[in-house]
Amino acid sequence: MTSVPAAVAAVDYDHFVTEPDGSKLPQSSAVTSIERMLTDLDIAPGQRVLEIGTGSGYTTALLSRLVGAAGSVHSVEVFADLVPRAQERLARAGVTNATVTCGDGYAGHAPGAPYDRVIAWATPHLVPAPWTEQIADDAVIVAPVKIAPLATANAICAITVTGGTPAVTTVRPGSYIEMHPEPVTNFGLPIRYVDAFYTPDDAEPWWISSVDLHGSPDDAQKRIDQLRRSTTAEPTMLHADESLQDLSAWLFATRPANLATAGLSDRYRAIGASTPDSAAFLTPTELVTSTTEGDASGVLKAWVGEWRAAGRPGWNGVTGTIEASDDGWAVRIITG
Repeated sequence: MTSVPAAVAAVDYDHFVTEPDGSKLPQSSAVTSIERMLTDLDIAPGQRVLEIGTGSGYTTALLSRLVGAAGSVHSVEVFADLVPRAQERLARAGVTNATVTCGDGYAGHAPGAPYDRVIAWATPHLVPAPWTEQIADDAVIVAPVKIAPLATANAICAITVTGGTPAVTTVRPGSYIEMHPEPVTNFGLPIRYVDAFYTPDDAEPWWISSVDLHGSPDDAQKRIDQLRRSTTAEPTMLHADESLQDLSAWLFATRPANLATAGLSDRYRAIGASTPDSAAFLTPTELVTSTTEGDASGVLKAWVGEWRAAGRPGWNGVTGTIEASDDGWAVRIITG
């Protein structure tokens, strides 16, 4: 049986991700993240694996080694131009037990079913129904998935499926590019749950996502305009030993209906609160508020106080839940 570290040592990363001009293929993931997800997947020789997101083909080659000659890997890639590239690199590397097809990752790949393992390098808004329909009993799915109806509210989940019913076994921070039936071209703007956005010519976009703004585009645009034109910033309220990542986990689990996420242009992503007249967000270093007259900053500060009173729980203090949805299984997190 080949271990994940042994597979990583045996597969030439540069062979797959390096372009002729020496640059790296954009659709390439960090090896440390890949190793952890493959470890979560717990692959055994002889298994059949469905991979969503071929990219360079590097992870396909790793999966090929882990399942061995008696196993198989069926990889689906939405970017059509990456398919022949990955096929060529895999062939040159001597991989013979993997196939790569162009398609919509939400649909899985029925011709290769049933699968013992499913792994995704793209983030769906839920666990698609075809994935759970195309697997064997006691299969394992490892994928990033949305944990709240907010942009960038994502986590990497390990899910077991027994008797057609999935259950979340582990949940931890992490994300990949959002999954979509068509290739994504604007990587700075989330696909789902963005309520309003503004894209400057020479900077990253501004965007906001809040449950209370869903369906209210005029109010959402007002928040964006306030953030762009009347922003005030002060040092973060978090102490040096406090983690914004841990606070985010607690907020996703306890405040999903009142929470907001945002892209603050070159400050990038943030988490906070949106009220009828203002918005306030925490970045790793700042508290950013849309206007001095609103109460969003006070709401956010109160949440931080409640988090501290609860003992500052983080990702190790939440568990995943899963329930049937119209087109798959929705994942949410709760404390405890």
